[in-house]
Amino acid sequence: MEVRIRRHLRRRPLLRHVAASTRGVGFRHAFAHPGPVRPDHLYEGPRRRAVHGLPQLRTVVPGAPRQPGRGLFRMNTYTWPQGARTVVLLTVNFDAETFDLKETPPERLFGRYSYGRYAVRAGFPRLRELFARHGVPATFFVPGGDARRHPDLVRELAADGHEIAARGIDLENFATLGDKEVEVLRTARTVLADITGTAPVGFRAPGGELSSRTLGHLAEQGFLYDATFQDADHPYVYGLAGGKRIVELPSNFALDDAPIYSARHTHARLHTIWRDEIQALHAENVLIPITLNLRGDFGSTRAARIAVLDTLLTEIKQLGDVRFMTCQQLAEHTLSLNLATEPDPFLAHAETLSRTEYRGDLAIKPL
Repeated sequence: MEVRIRRHLRRRPLLRHVAASTRGVGFRHAFAHPGPVRPDHLYEGPRRRAVHGLPQLRTVVPGAPRQPGRGLFRMNTYTWPQGARTVVLLTVNFDAETFDLKETPPERLFGRYSYGRYAVRAGFPRLRELFARHGVPATFFVPGGDARRHPDLVRELAADGHEIAARGIDLENFATLGDKEVEVLRTARTVLADITGTAPVGFRAPGGELSSRTLGHLAEQGFLYDATFQDADHPYVYGLAGGKRIVELPSNFALDDAPIYSARHTHARLHTIWRDEIQALHAENVLIPITLNLRGDFGSTRAARIAVLDTLLTEIKQLGDVRFMTCQQLAEHTLSLNLATEPDPFLAHAETLSRTEYRGDLAIKPL
């Protein structure tokens, strides 16, 4: 069987070719009544192609090898755990009062600043029950400040089999912490270890902001992976100074609830976007990283939004050959593959970074 492919769509006539009698009735209406025009300007055919030097129709035989260099991309050689077509990561940003305290003091945590309180009072039980009902594990990135305020909730998550990972203490901007960065990472890890009895091995930077030294500090502090970057569809490994390694578990902006709900889109809109994205990722056998937020404003823990998550989890299971894993489980699997490491992404810009200071507003200034 042969397939004929048209490489150029039918061209509309230029306005100068439209009959004068139609020019006064509006642009759209004029094109609906083109009047006398040269056929080779309107229709695709041998004459038009000969006149304008357009390529002829190509004959493509299904299954035939394609010419290299056109429309091709190098497939990742990443191997999923045996029996899985892809892996789903359910990650939750446990940003409760800590988020609101960046703008207001503790005595003002009410009214418009009470969405963080909603997260732990109403949202947390809903999300925990949903995961238990579906029997799926999740990874909760918990700021140290929220862990101190709600240690019992963190212990409950750990007892349910979910992973507890670090997210700083007070949602700091790691790109601007400077020498305080090591101490913040150490304290955040200690707080979570004291509550759960297990030191966290994962980290996600608040706001996606890292410094040129964050990855190295994570490796030195005993972290196994970072889940901040958004530059790939598979996990990969960074090779750092001193022979250290750290796994990167990239996230997907399209599968983050905060941008959608912050823009006041409905939960039905989120369902449509996520369903299409998840189906496309599953078809390509690549990672499906879902990012949820616990909050009552841009998070997924309102009643109707939880119902959407319930539907999505059911639909994901119906795709087949899908495995739900925690970030730690996937990071350990990634290291077991002995993949070639990628260089430190900041190393190529070390000289520039040493002479400039990041101001936290996507701009830099000379030191």
